[in-house]
Amino acid sequence: MPFGSATYLLILTLWAAPVILLQWIVAGRALWRARRLLLASITLCTVYLSVADAIAIARGIWQIHAEGVTGIRFGSHLPLEEALFYFLTVIMSAQGFIMIAGYFRPKREPF
Repeated sequence: MPFGSATYLLILTLWAAPVILLQWIVAGRALWRARRLLLASITLCTVYLSVADAIAIARGIWQIHAEGVTGIRFGSHLPLEEALFYFLTVIMSAQGFIMIAGYFRPKREPF
């Protein structure tokens, strides 16, 4: 692994940070107005996906190679990087939905 145990974290950051930053540059006001909805959605979906992933890893459905992760785990199976992957994916998806929903919202007629 090119960056040792930080490889997965570095890849996640380089993958998600530009998208999340761009979303806030383009639609920061709308995202801020929807912050409670975003927080609830992000929390619920991240927890659900992380629990499902932890169960899959525990049952041997798939594995995470130890060389590219920090070794920090939630419970005994879910690597920090996997939980972070779901967290970042859900952030980008939820924010994207808020942006799209705002774009297709009917426009008000001027007075």
